[in-house]
Amino acid sequence: MTRIELPFPVPLHACFTNVPGRGRVPTGRYKAWQNEALWMIKAQRVQPIKGEVSISVGLVAPDKRARDAGNCDKAVCDVLVKAGIIEDDSNKYVRRLSYEWRADGPPCVVLIQEVSNDWR
Repeated sequence: MTRIELPFPVPLHACFTNVPGRGRVPTGRYKAWQNEALWMIKAQRVQPIKGEVSISVGLVAPDKRARDAGNCDKAVCDVLVKAGIIEDDSNKYVRRLSYEWRADGPPCVVLIQEVSNDWR
C-alpha cells in the first residue's frame, strides 16, 4: 500500500474558470494547489503504481463549514496522474474510490493499493 499526504484539496468549482476565446482553464488557486501537492509527493518519494488501483482518501476539514468530499475528487485524482503515481484516473485504472472525513491528522491522506484478482 502507498500512503501520500497532500494539502487539503481545492473543490471542483474552484479548479477551472471560463475564459473568452480560450474555454475552460485552470484557476490560479488550482495551479498553486497542484504545485504544492506535486512538491509534497516528490518529497515523499512516492513510487508509481501500474495497473488497476483502489484509492481511499481521508480528509480533515480546515474549518467547520459543511463540505462535499466528492468535490475534492478532481484535484486529488488529477495530481496523482500528473505526478505519475497512477497511470490514469479513468475507470479503466481506478476501480474503487472512497472518501472519509476524519477528526484530526494531515489535511489529506491518500492510500493507494493495487487491485488484485481476489477483489473481483
